[in-house]
Amino acid sequence: MSEPEGEPLSYMSLIPHLKNLRACGIFPLPPETPILKRKLHKIYMSLNFAFIMTYTLQQIVNVFQVRNDVDKVMDSMFLLLTFCDCICKQLAFLMYPHKILEMLEIMKGPNFNQGIAEHRPLLLKTVYQAQLLLKVFNKLCLLTCVLWVLFPIISHFKQETVDFTIWLPFDANVDPQFYIAIFYVWLQTSWLAYNNSTMDIFIMYLFAQTKTQLTILRLDLENLVSRCKADVAVSSCTYTDSLERRFRGIIQHHNEIIKFSTMNDSIFNGPILFQFLISGWIICTTAYRTVNMSPASGEFLSMILYMIYILSELFLFCFYGNEVAYESEIIMESAYGMDWTELPVKYRRFLIIFMERIKYPIKPKAGKIVPLSINTFIQIVKSSYTFFTFLNKAGK
Repeated sequence: MSEPEGEPLSYMSLIPHLKNLRACGIFPLPPETPILKRKLHKIYMSLNFAFIMTYTLQQIVNVFQVRNDVDKVMDSMFLLLTFCDCICKQLAFLMYPHKILEMLEIMKGPNFNQGIAEHRPLLLKTVYQAQLLLKVFNKLCLLTCVLWVLFPIISHFKQETVDFTIWLPFDANVDPQFYIAIFYVWLQTSWLAYNNSTMDIFIMYLFAQTKTQLTILRLDLENLVSRCKADVAVSSCTYTDSLERRFRGIIQHHNEIIKFSTMNDSIFNGPILFQFLISGWIICTTAYRTVNMSPASGEFLSMILYMIYILSELFLFCFYGNEVAYESEIIMESAYGMDWTELPVKYRRFLIIFMERIKYPIKPKAGKIVPLSINTFIQIVKSSYTFFTFLNKAGK
């Protein structure tokens, strides 16, 4: 993969995600866009939000109507909770676009894109992974939605009654109302899947970018002395001048990473906490729904794909949060690992002050309470299984 001229690699990792978010009416157009186009896009964003809200309300009404039937409630809840999760994340994008734009400006800036050859493979790896995961998650979710509507259509051809998990103002089991209803369900679920998967990967790769920048910071710290010596060998600058410039750059880079991570936390810690709270319930209700399905059926396959998506989404949030915390913790080792004995006394003092700053690692948390870590992922899965076992026994 080659870097387009003038295009910062750090920002490149999220270009397709931003394109999708704007096309779906989740994130506003850039400030340089003509005013009329921006106003029309804001109307489109409002309509998109109303579209998702309408389906969510229809699901809530349906849950209320079938509240005395546990199986029907379980059939409805897993998708209702997914819609609620999507709305929560969408609200973060609608409420804090200025903060997200500021984060994107940091990703375009010189501290995150220093043009050093050793940084390039790390940045390109993040770009590749971000764009690959977006494609995989988008396609996986859309395939699941196609399977969800395919099997009700087959049941309808067999003259079987199809139970829709939303309230509809007409009998959906007679033609042509059935096809209107099934198209509406497919459109809503596919729209949700595309929006939700794009938002998830966008947020994940804000964490991934933080991790990449921390790795670059460690690399710069470890090679500080050797690079200063190389500068002296190929230019007229003194060792002290090179050291001053490079060490100042490391401090500025660290400050930008802290700012970037803090902003990411302030925008998305609420939606991530909500996702963690409901993910266990979603996993549980999905498992409860599949327990009576034939493993050879297409419906079972669709639910397994959905389960894979939910577990992958949850795992990746925890994984990248864990990676950020780990990289942040070992910066201190990089400081000890550099050739600090070759630093003048003045810069040794600066290094000690800097080490006091990095003594407190970045630890991403959901809702400022729950750490994004592999241990958290395991605990959520365990809780889901416990609750599933309870429901399964209660239903027998």
